[in-house]
Amino acid sequence: MQKQTQPAEPVRKANGSIWDNRFFLGIVSVLAAVLVWMVVSTFLDPQGSFVIKDVSVNYGYQSTIYTSKGLDIVDQQAVDNVQVQADGNGTLIGKLSSSDIMVYPVYNGVQGAGKTTLRLEARITNTDYTNVGIKLTVLSPQTVDVVFDTVGEKTLPVTTDTSGITIADGFTLNRIATTPTEVTLTGPTSELDKISEVVAPVSHEGSLSDSVSATASLELRDENGDIVTPEYTTLDSNTADINLTVYQVRELPLSIVFINAPSGFDTSYLKYSLSIPTLNVAGPAKTVGALTELSVAAFDLGREFAFDRDYQKNIELPAGVVSLDGVSAVTIRFDTTDMTSRTFTVTNIRTVNVPSTIDLEVLTAQIHQVTLYGPKSEMEELSADSILAQVDCQNLAVSVGQQTVAASIQVPSSSHIFAVGNYTVQCQASSQ
Repeated sequence: MQKQTQPAEPVRKANGSIWDNRFFLGIVSVLAAVLVWMVVSTFLDPQGSFVIKDVSVNYGYQSTIYTSKGLDIVDQQAVDNVQVQADGNGTLIGKLSSSDIMVYPVYNGVQGAGKTTLRLEARITNTDYTNVGIKLTVLSPQTVDVVFDTVGEKTLPVTTDTSGITIADGFTLNRIATTPTEVTLTGPTSELDKISEVVAPVSHEGSLSDSVSATASLELRDENGDIVTPEYTTLDSNTADINLTVYQVRELPLSIVFINAPSGFDTSYLKYSLSIPTLNVAGPAKTVGALTELSVAAFDLGREFAFDRDYQKNIELPAGVVSLDGVSAVTIRFDTTDMTSRTFTVTNIRTVNVPSTIDLEVLTAQIHQVTLYGPKSEMEELSADSILAQVDCQNLAVSVGQQTVAASIQVPSSSHIFAVGNYTVQCQASSQ
Protein backbone atom coordinates (compact mmCIF):
# COMPACT_ATOMS: atom_id res chain seq x y z
CA MET A 1 0.00 0.00 0.00
CA GLN A 2 1.35 3.37 -1.12
CA LYS A 3 2.30 5.84 1.62
CA GLN A 4 0.46 9.20 1.51
CA THR A 5 2.80 12.28 1.60
CA GLN A 6 2.06 15.54 3.48
CA PRO A 7 1.85 18.88 1.46
CA ALA A 8 4.96 21.04 1.72
CA GLU A 9 4.79 24.38 3.61
CA PRO A 10 5.38 27.56 1.50
CA VAL A 11 8.86 28.98 1.59
CA ARG A 12 8.93 32.39 3.37
CA LYS A 13 11.17 35.06 1.78
CA ALA A 14 13.40 37.20 3.89
CA ASN A 15 12.38 40.94 4.35
CA GLY A 16 12.81 42.72 0.93
CA SER A 17 15.01 45.90 0.29
CA ILE A 18 13.46 49.42 -0.24
CA TRP A 19 14.99 49.38 -3.69
CA ASP A 20 12.53 46.60 -4.50
CA ASN A 21 9.70 49.17 -4.01
CA ARG A 22 8.61 50.34 -7.45
CA PHE A 23 6.99 53.58 -6.15
CA PHE A 24 10.17 54.56 -4.35
CA LEU A 25 12.25 53.78 -7.39
CA GLY A 26 10.01 56.03 -9.47
CA ILE A 27 10.51 59.01 -7.15
CA VAL A 28 14.24 58.47 -7.03
CA SER A 29 14.37 58.32 -10.81
CA VAL A 30 12.60 61.66 -11.14
CA LEU A 31 14.86 63.35 -8.60
CA ALA A 32 17.92 61.92 -10.28
CA ALA A 33 16.74 63.23 -13.63
CA VAL A 34 16.19 66.71 -12.20
CA LEU A 35 19.60 66.66 -10.56
CA VAL A 36 21.25 65.58 -13.77
CA TRP A 37 19.39 68.34 -15.67
CA MET A 38 20.54 70.95 -13.16
CA VAL A 39 24.12 69.80 -13.37
CA VAL A 40 24.04 69.75 -17.13
CA SER A 41 22.28 73.11 -17.45
CA THR A 42 24.60 74.74 -14.94
CA PHE A 43 27.95 73.32 -15.80
CA LEU A 44 27.67 71.64 -19.17
CA ASP A 45 24.94 73.56 -21.09
CA PRO A 46 23.97 76.76 -19.08
CA GLN A 47 22.22 78.63 -21.97
CA GLY A 48 18.57 79.66 -21.60
CA SER A 49 15.97 82.33 -22.34
CA PHE A 50 14.07 84.69 -20.05
CA VAL A 51 11.49 87.40 -20.83
CA ILE A 52 11.65 90.69 -18.94
CA LYS A 53 8.43 92.73 -18.96
CA ASP A 54 7.36 96.35 -18.35
CA VAL A 55 10.51 98.01 -19.68
CA SER A 56 10.20 101.73 -20.55
CA VAL A 57 11.52 103.39 -23.72
CA ASN A 58 14.32 105.92 -23.24
CA TYR A 59 13.98 108.54 -26.00
CA GLY A 60 16.98 110.55 -24.83
CA TYR A 61 19.59 107.88 -25.57
CA GLN A 62 21.74 108.80 -28.60
CA SER A 63 19.70 112.00 -29.09
CA THR A 64 22.71 113.75 -30.62
CA ILE A 65 22.00 111.81 -33.83
CA TYR A 66 18.91 113.94 -34.55
CA THR A 67 19.81 117.12 -32.65
CA SER A 68 22.94 117.45 -34.79
CA LYS A 69 20.58 117.79 -37.75
CA GLY A 70 18.68 120.64 -36.09
CA LEU A 71 15.77 118.39 -35.17
CA ASP A 72 13.97 117.63 -31.96
CA ILE A 73 11.21 115.28 -30.87
CA VAL A 74 7.85 117.01 -30.75
CA ASP A 75 5.74 113.89 -30.13
CA GLN A 76 6.51 110.39 -28.95
CA GLN A 77 4.69 107.29 -27.80
CA ALA A 78 4.55 106.84 -24.04
CA VAL A 79 5.60 103.18 -23.91
CA ASP A 80 6.40 101.48 -20.61
CA ASN A 81 5.33 97.87 -21.26
CA VAL A 82 8.05 96.65 -23.60
CA GLN A 83 8.88 92.95 -23.42
CA VAL A 84 12.52 91.98 -23.89
CA GLN A 85 13.91 88.46 -24.27
CA ALA A 86 17.27 87.74 -22.67
CA ASP A 87 19.33 84.79 -23.97
CA GLY A 88 22.37 83.56 -22.12
CA ASN A 89 23.44 81.94 -18.91
CA GLY A 90 20.26 80.70 -17.32
CA THR A 91 21.41 81.50 -13.82
CA LEU A 92 22.23 85.11 -14.69
CA ILE A 93 19.33 86.03 -16.95
CA GLY A 94 16.85 84.82 -14.38
CA LYS A 95 17.99 87.62 -12.09
CA LEU A 96 17.44 90.40 -14.62
CA SER A 97 14.69 92.99 -14.00
CA SER A 98 13.30 95.92 -16.00
CA SER A 99 15.57 98.33 -14.09
CA ASP A 100 18.65 96.54 -15.47
CA ILE A 101 17.66 97.12 -19.11
CA MET A 102 17.23 100.17 -21.33
CA VAL A 103 15.10 100.08 -24.47
CA TYR A 104 15.76 102.85 -26.98
CA PRO A 105 14.81 103.85 -30.54
CA VAL A 106 17.42 103.59 -33.27
CA TYR A 107 17.71 107.10 -34.74
CA ASN A 108 20.20 106.36 -37.52
CA GLY A 109 17.48 106.47 -40.16
CA VAL A 110 16.12 109.89 -39.20
CA GLN A 111 16.66 112.30 -42.09
CA GLY A 112 14.33 115.24 -41.49
CA ALA A 113 11.10 116.56 -40.04
CA GLY A 114 8.02 114.37 -39.97
CA LYS A 115 6.62 111.22 -38.44
CA THR A 116 9.01 108.26 -38.44
CA THR A 117 8.65 104.64 -37.30
CA LEU A 118 11.80 103.60 -35.45
CA ARG A 119 13.08 100.16 -34.50
CA LEU A 120 13.55 99.45 -30.79
CA GLU A 121 16.69 97.89 -29.40
CA ALA A 122 17.74 97.02 -25.87
CA ARG A 123 20.95 97.11 -23.88
CA ILE A 124 21.96 96.18 -20.36
CA THR A 125 22.65 99.14 -18.08
CA ASN A 126 23.56 97.20 -14.93
CA THR A 127 27.34 96.70 -14.99
CA ASP A 128 26.94 93.44 -13.05
CA TYR A 129 25.61 91.86 -16.24
CA THR A 130 27.86 93.37 -18.89
CA ASN A 131 30.38 91.28 -20.81
CA VAL A 132 28.79 87.97 -19.75
CA GLY A 133 27.35 87.02 -23.12
CA ILE A 134 23.72 87.99 -22.57
CA LYS A 135 21.82 88.80 -25.77
CA LEU A 136 18.73 91.02 -25.65
CA THR A 137 15.91 90.99 -28.20
CA VAL A 138 12.92 93.33 -28.13
CA LEU A 139 9.79 91.20 -28.52
CA SER A 140 6.91 93.64 -28.24
CA PRO A 141 6.43 96.34 -29.37
CA GLN A 142 9.32 96.26 -31.78
CA THR A 143 8.82 99.81 -33.14
CA VAL A 144 7.60 103.23 -31.99
CA ASP A 145 6.30 106.26 -33.89
CA VAL A 146 8.20 109.51 -33.29
CA VAL A 147 7.50 112.96 -34.76
CA PHE A 148 10.50 115.18 -35.50
CA ASP A 149 10.56 118.84 -36.42
CA THR A 150 12.76 121.91 -36.29
CA VAL A 151 12.10 123.23 -32.79
CA GLY A 152 12.40 126.86 -31.75
CA GLU A 153 11.34 129.33 -29.07
CA LYS A 154 9.18 132.42 -29.21
CA THR A 155 8.57 134.92 -26.40
CA LEU A 156 5.36 136.95 -26.53
CA PRO A 157 3.78 139.45 -24.13
CA VAL A 158 0.60 138.43 -22.35
CA THR A 159 -2.29 140.67 -23.38
CA THR A 160 -5.64 140.75 -21.62
CA ASP A 161 -9.05 140.38 -23.23
CA THR A 162 -11.57 142.22 -21.01
CA SER A 163 -14.54 141.93 -23.37
CA GLY A 164 -16.16 139.73 -20.74
CA ILE A 165 -15.94 142.46 -18.08
CA THR A 166 -18.68 145.02 -17.37
CA ILE A 167 -17.77 148.14 -15.39
CA ALA A 168 -20.43 149.76 -13.21
CA ASP A 169 -21.64 153.28 -14.00
CA GLY A 170 -19.44 155.93 -12.42
CA PHE A 171 -16.39 153.67 -12.47
CA THR A 172 -13.59 152.92 -14.91
CA LEU A 173 -11.07 150.15 -15.49
CA ASN A 174 -7.88 152.07 -14.76
CA ARG A 175 -5.14 149.47 -14.92
CA ILE A 176 -4.56 145.83 -15.81
CA ALA A 177 -1.59 143.93 -14.39
CA THR A 178 -0.67 140.41 -15.51
CA THR A 179 1.70 137.89 -13.98
CA PRO A 180 3.64 136.71 -15.90
CA THR A 181 3.91 139.62 -18.29
CA GLU A 182 5.27 137.38 -21.04
CA VAL A 183 5.52 133.67 -21.84
CA THR A 184 7.96 131.58 -23.85
CA LEU A 185 6.58 129.11 -26.37
CA THR A 186 8.60 126.07 -27.42
CA GLY A 187 7.67 123.91 -30.37
CA PRO A 188 7.96 123.31 -34.10
CA THR A 189 8.74 126.46 -36.02
CA SER A 190 5.89 125.65 -38.39
CA GLU A 191 3.48 126.01 -35.45
CA LEU A 192 5.25 128.97 -33.86
CA ASP A 193 4.98 130.95 -37.10
CA LYS A 194 1.17 130.77 -36.87
CA ILE A 195 1.02 132.24 -33.35
CA SER A 196 0.92 136.05 -33.13
CA GLU A 197 -0.27 136.75 -29.59
CA VAL A 198 -0.89 135.21 -26.19
CA VAL A 199 -4.18 136.35 -24.66
CA ALA A 200 -5.61 136.02 -21.16
CA PRO A 201 -9.41 136.31 -21.47
CA VAL A 202 -11.00 137.60 -18.26
CA SER A 203 -14.66 137.40 -17.29
CA HIS A 204 -16.63 138.34 -14.19
CA GLU A 205 -20.26 138.05 -13.20
CA GLY A 206 -22.04 141.34 -12.61
CA SER A 207 -20.76 144.89 -12.92
CA LEU A 208 -17.45 145.76 -11.32
CA SER A 209 -17.25 148.68 -8.90
CA ASP A 210 -14.08 147.58 -7.15
CA SER A 211 -10.71 146.07 -8.00
CA VAL A 212 -10.58 142.28 -8.44
CA SER A 213 -8.06 139.52 -9.12
CA ALA A 214 -8.56 136.47 -11.32
CA THR A 215 -6.66 133.60 -12.90
CA ALA A 216 -7.10 133.13 -16.64
CA SER A 217 -6.11 130.29 -18.96
CA LEU A 218 -3.92 131.56 -21.77
CA GLU A 219 -5.05 131.39 -25.38
CA LEU A 220 -2.87 131.38 -28.48
CA ARG A 221 -4.18 133.48 -31.36
CA ASP A 222 -3.11 134.16 -34.93
CA GLU A 223 -2.74 137.51 -36.67
CA ASN A 224 -6.51 137.61 -37.29
CA GLY A 225 -7.33 137.09 -33.64
CA ASP A 226 -8.52 133.51 -34.17
CA ILE A 227 -7.63 130.89 -31.57
CA VAL A 228 -4.78 128.58 -32.55
CA THR A 229 -4.53 125.10 -31.02
CA PRO A 230 -1.04 123.76 -31.82
CA GLU A 231 -0.42 120.05 -31.51
CA TYR A 232 3.11 120.11 -30.15
CA THR A 233 3.87 123.64 -28.92
CA THR A 234 4.16 124.13 -25.15
CA LEU A 235 4.16 127.24 -22.94
CA ASP A 236 6.29 127.85 -19.86
CA SER A 237 3.06 128.99 -18.17
CA ASN A 238 -0.47 128.05 -19.16
CA THR A 239 -2.23 130.55 -16.89
CA ALA A 240 -1.84 134.17 -15.82
CA ASP A 241 -2.87 136.02 -12.68
CA ILE A 242 -4.80 139.17 -13.61
CA ASN A 243 -5.31 142.20 -11.35
CA LEU A 244 -7.99 144.63 -12.53
CA THR A 245 -7.83 148.05 -10.86
CA VAL A 246 -11.26 149.67 -10.91
CA TYR A 247 -11.49 153.37 -9.98
CA GLN A 248 -14.40 155.64 -9.18
CA VAL A 249 -14.86 158.55 -11.61
CA ARG A 250 -15.79 162.08 -10.51
CA GLU A 251 -15.77 165.59 -11.96
CA LEU A 252 -14.41 167.96 -9.30
CA PRO A 253 -13.93 171.75 -9.25
CA LEU A 254 -10.42 173.20 -9.05
CA SER A 255 -9.41 175.68 -6.37
CA ILE A 256 -6.33 177.69 -5.39
CA VAL A 257 -4.58 177.57 -2.04
CA PHE A 258 -2.96 180.93 -1.18
CA ILE A 259 0.15 181.12 0.99
CA ASN A 260 2.24 184.00 2.36
CA ALA A 261 -0.85 186.16 2.83
CA PRO A 262 -1.15 188.65 5.74
CA SER A 263 -2.64 187.46 8.98
CA GLY A 264 -6.43 187.77 8.81
CA PHE A 265 -6.49 188.25 5.04
CA ASP A 266 -9.76 187.23 3.34
CA THR A 267 -8.73 185.21 0.27
CA SER A 268 -12.31 185.11 -0.99
CA TYR A 269 -11.85 188.76 -1.95
CA LEU A 270 -9.51 187.71 -4.75
CA LYS A 271 -11.42 187.09 -7.97
CA TYR A 272 -9.80 184.74 -10.45
CA SER A 273 -10.63 182.39 -13.28
CA LEU A 274 -9.10 179.06 -14.22
CA SER A 275 -8.54 177.80 -17.74
CA ILE A 276 -10.04 174.51 -16.56
CA PRO A 277 -12.67 175.03 -13.85
CA THR A 278 -13.30 171.30 -13.32
CA LEU A 279 -11.32 168.12 -13.85
CA ASN A 280 -12.45 164.54 -14.41
CA VAL A 281 -10.46 162.26 -12.15
CA ALA A 282 -10.46 158.62 -11.12
CA GLY A 283 -9.14 156.86 -8.07
CA PRO A 284 -9.99 154.45 -5.26
CA ALA A 285 -13.61 154.98 -4.24
CA LYS A 286 -12.59 155.59 -0.64
CA THR A 287 -10.32 158.47 -1.70
CA VAL A 288 -12.29 160.03 -4.55
CA GLY A 289 -15.59 159.76 -2.73
CA ALA A 290 -14.29 161.97 0.09
CA LEU A 291 -13.09 164.81 -2.19
CA THR A 292 -15.09 168.00 -2.73
CA GLU A 293 -12.52 169.87 -4.84
CA LEU A 294 -9.00 169.65 -6.20
CA SER A 295 -6.26 172.12 -5.33
CA VAL A 296 -3.68 173.42 -7.75
CA ALA A 297 -0.13 174.12 -6.59
CA ALA A 298 -0.01 176.76 -3.83
CA PHE A 299 0.00 180.37 -5.02
CA ASP A 300 2.46 182.61 -3.14
CA LEU A 301 0.43 185.80 -2.86
CA GLY A 302 3.17 187.85 -1.19
CA ARG A 303 5.74 187.11 -3.91
CA GLU A 304 4.00 186.17 -7.16
CA PHE A 305 1.02 188.52 -7.53
CA ALA A 306 1.10 191.22 -10.20
CA PHE A 307 -1.31 192.99 -12.51
CA ASP A 308 -1.89 191.86 -16.10
CA ARG A 309 -0.26 188.48 -15.76
CA ASP A 310 -1.29 184.83 -16.20
CA TYR A 311 0.09 182.05 -14.04
CA GLN A 312 0.70 178.40 -14.94
CA LYS A 313 0.25 176.08 -11.98
CA ASN A 314 0.44 172.32 -11.69
CA ILE A 315 -2.64 170.47 -10.48
CA GLU A 316 -1.83 168.60 -7.29
CA LEU A 317 -3.72 165.31 -7.17
CA PRO A 318 -3.96 163.15 -4.05
CA ALA A 319 -1.99 159.91 -4.02
CA GLY A 320 -3.66 157.26 -6.16
CA VAL A 321 -5.86 159.75 -8.05
CA VAL A 322 -5.31 160.24 -11.79
CA SER A 323 -6.58 162.77 -14.33
CA LEU A 324 -8.85 161.39 -17.03
CA ASP A 325 -8.60 164.58 -19.09
CA GLY A 326 -4.88 164.29 -19.70
CA VAL A 327 -4.35 167.66 -18.03
CA SER A 328 -1.68 168.31 -15.40
CA ALA A 329 -1.57 172.14 -15.28
CA VAL A 330 -3.99 175.05 -15.22
CA THR A 331 -3.74 178.77 -16.08
CA ILE A 332 -4.79 181.31 -13.43
CA ARG A 333 -5.96 184.82 -14.34
CA PHE A 334 -6.94 187.36 -11.67
CA ASP A 335 -9.70 189.93 -12.14
CA THR A 336 -8.05 193.18 -10.96
CA THR A 337 -10.71 195.56 -12.26
CA ASP A 338 -11.50 196.92 -8.79
CA MET A 339 -7.92 196.75 -7.54
CA THR A 340 -5.04 199.19 -7.43
CA SER A 341 -1.55 199.37 -5.96
CA ARG A 342 0.40 201.99 -4.02
CA THR A 343 3.93 202.29 -2.68
CA PHE A 344 4.65 203.40 0.91
CA THR A 345 7.51 203.99 3.30
CA VAL A 346 6.80 202.08 6.49
CA THR A 347 8.08 203.43 9.77
CA ASN A 348 5.94 201.41 12.15
CA ILE A 349 8.21 198.41 12.86
CA ARG A 350 7.75 196.05 15.77
CA THR A 351 8.96 192.66 17.00
CA VAL A 352 6.97 189.73 18.39
CA ASN A 353 7.83 186.38 20.00
CA VAL A 354 11.32 187.51 21.04
CA PRO A 355 13.05 184.89 23.27
CA SER A 356 13.14 185.92 26.93
CA THR A 357 16.92 185.52 27.02
CA ILE A 358 17.47 188.02 24.18
CA ASP A 359 17.15 191.78 23.93
CA LEU A 360 16.34 192.64 20.32
CA GLU A 361 16.72 196.19 19.02
CA VAL A 362 15.51 197.14 15.53
CA LEU A 363 18.16 199.27 13.87
CA THR A 364 16.17 199.99 10.69
CA ALA A 365 14.01 203.10 11.05
CA GLN A 366 12.18 202.91 7.74
CA ILE A 367 11.34 200.36 5.05
CA HIS A 368 11.10 202.04 1.68
CA GLN A 369 9.24 201.05 -1.47
CA VAL A 370 6.66 198.80 0.15
CA THR A 371 4.10 197.88 -2.53
CA LEU A 372 0.56 197.12 -1.46
CA TYR A 373 -2.46 195.89 -3.45
CA GLY A 374 -6.11 196.10 -2.56
CA PRO A 375 -9.55 197.53 -3.36
CA LYS A 376 -9.44 201.00 -4.86
CA SER A 377 -11.77 202.42 -2.23
CA GLU A 378 -9.60 201.21 0.65
CA MET A 379 -6.28 201.99 -0.99
CA GLU A 380 -7.28 205.65 -1.56
CA GLU A 381 -7.79 206.15 2.17
CA LEU A 382 -4.76 204.13 3.28
CA SER A 383 -1.94 205.98 5.05
CA ALA A 384 1.53 204.89 6.10
CA ASP A 385 0.49 205.09 9.75
CA SER A 386 -1.94 202.17 9.14
CA ILE A 387 0.83 199.90 7.86
CA LEU A 388 2.83 197.67 10.18
CA ALA A 389 6.13 195.88 9.52
CA GLN A 390 6.29 192.94 11.88
CA VAL A 391 9.36 190.88 12.79
CA ASP A 392 8.26 187.49 14.13
CA CYS A 393 11.10 185.81 16.01
CA GLN A 394 9.22 182.60 16.75
CA ASN A 395 10.76 180.68 13.87
CA LEU A 396 14.02 182.64 13.68
CA ALA A 397 17.39 181.52 14.95
CA VAL A 398 18.15 184.72 16.83
CA SER A 399 21.78 184.98 17.94
CA VAL A 400 23.76 187.65 19.74
CA GLY A 401 24.96 190.33 17.35
CA GLN A 402 23.64 192.21 14.37
CA GLN A 403 21.65 190.35 11.74
CA THR A 404 19.17 190.85 8.92
CA VAL A 405 15.71 189.40 9.50
CA ALA A 406 12.54 189.27 7.41
CA ALA A 407 9.62 191.57 8.10
CA SER A 408 6.03 190.89 7.07
CA ILE A 409 3.80 193.79 6.06
CA GLN A 410 0.42 193.97 7.75
CA VAL A 411 -2.56 196.33 7.48
CA PRO A 412 -4.51 195.49 10.63
CA SER A 413 -7.46 197.66 9.64
CA SER A 414 -8.13 195.77 6.39
CA SER A 415 -8.65 192.13 5.43
CA HIS A 416 -8.32 192.88 1.71
CA ILE A 417 -4.95 194.68 1.43
CA PHE A 418 -1.71 192.74 1.01
CA ALA A 419 1.92 193.53 0.27
CA VAL A 420 4.02 191.96 -2.47
CA GLY A 421 7.79 191.72 -2.20
CA ASN A 422 10.58 190.74 0.19
CA TYR A 423 11.26 193.15 3.05
CA THR A 424 13.96 193.00 5.75
CA VAL A 425 15.26 195.01 8.70
CA GLN A 426 18.53 195.13 10.58
CA CYS A 427 18.40 194.08 14.23
CA GLN A 428 20.88 194.02 17.11
CA ALA A 429 20.51 191.10 19.52
CA SER A 430 22.14 190.93 22.94
CA SER A 431 21.77 188.52 25.82
CA GLN A 432 20.01 189.67 28.96
